[in-house]
Amino acid sequence: MILYYTRGKKTKVFAEALGEVLGLEVYELESDLNNKGNIGFIFKALSLVFSGKGYTVSNMPENLPEEIFLCTPIWGGQVAGPPRFFLENADLKNTTVNLLLTANMPVDKYKEDAMELLYKMQCKPGRAFIFATSNKVPPEIETIKEQLREIL
Repeated sequence: MILYYTRGKKTKVFAEALGEVLGLEVYELESDLNNKGNIGFIFKALSLVFSGKGYTVSNMPENLPEEIFLCTPIWGGQVAGPPRFFLENADLKNTTVNLLLTANMPVDKYKEDAMELLYKMQCKPGRAFIFATSNKVPPEIETIKEQLREIL
């Protein structure tokens, strides 16, 4: 199963390409931060920070398979808030979690920090991959699929 979170559409493109390459179901994690535009997102994020409530996922999946791929953008150098919420709250005891990270710059430190996060969770850490998504535009879908086939 491929799970993903995105505010725009960049990470969705990678998740769908991964789903096609592996022949797996793709599932979007939703948050109340989705579809609020940039100003709405900023105000909502600030209110969460100051209230201490944090990010949430409004459609937590049930009955996860033995292995999942979690596709997430990097925000401020770390896994985005809603996917972190998923990792902290989903029943992942018997699940191997692989990460597909999207970032404006594919910095290995982001990948290392994301794997450290997995090691703190109740899951079996898998592998992590990071892809550049500069200028808010992902590469062509066929380019993504070709890259995924090479690394998987």
